[in-house]
Amino acid sequence: MKIALVIFTKNERKNSEVIFLRIPFEKVNSTYVIDGNSNDGTVNFWESKKIKVFGQKYKGVGGAYESAFRNIKDDALVFFHPDGNMDPNDIARFVSLLKEGAQFIIASRTLKGGKNEEDEKIFKYRKWSMQIMAAVINLLFARNISHVSDLTQGYRALTKKAYAKLDIKIPNPIATDTEQVIKALKNKILITEFPTKEGKRMYGKTSMPFLKTSWENIKVFTKEVLL
Repeated sequence: MKIALVIFTKNERKNSEVIFLRIPFEKVNSTYVIDGNSNDGTVNFWESKKIKVFGQKYKGVGGAYESAFRNIKDDALVFFHPDGNMDPNDIARFVSLLKEGAQFIIASRTLKGGKNEEDEKIFKYRKWSMQIMAAVINLLFARNISHVSDLTQGYRALTKKAYAKLDIKIPNPIATDTEQVIKALKNKILITEFPTKEGKRMYGKTSMPFLKTSWENIKVFTKEVLL
């Protein structure tokens, strides 16, 4: 099995410079970047490291997934954001699980041993809303196949065969992580999780504000319930 590391970027030049030194590139067969029209030199940085950069046909993180699965030929893809939230050491865990036969893997921030960046706060709006929606989705769609604890975690891996079964033509630009989970459960694709510790963003601001992201997740959920 050939496994590719896929890095999603949009104006992440400073973060990329720092995280590059921590990524275990030797654990995967190849590395690619999917860039969402950066204007801060992000593309130049990765190309200077001899890493192929692809653009996007569709907007948002959903468009990044579509571009990755359309352009990259490896058997399985591990998705990584270089902002500091994701621990590069977990890449080896993804690779091991894929080689053992896992099809869809999520590094969960809510399993025992994991950590969400909101855990130090009194009010954990993102975490709590995600956990509530995860509970509802498990109740409606899991059917004892999988139990998903972290819907919106973008630190994940999928085989190309598993993604093809999801049959996502034009992905939701913001809430496609949730979209993938629901469709996987509907199609009886086993989802594997392991705990991860979420770090803090190093530079810049997130492009996924809470209210906008929550609304898109609700739209995706409603659409899948009605299908």
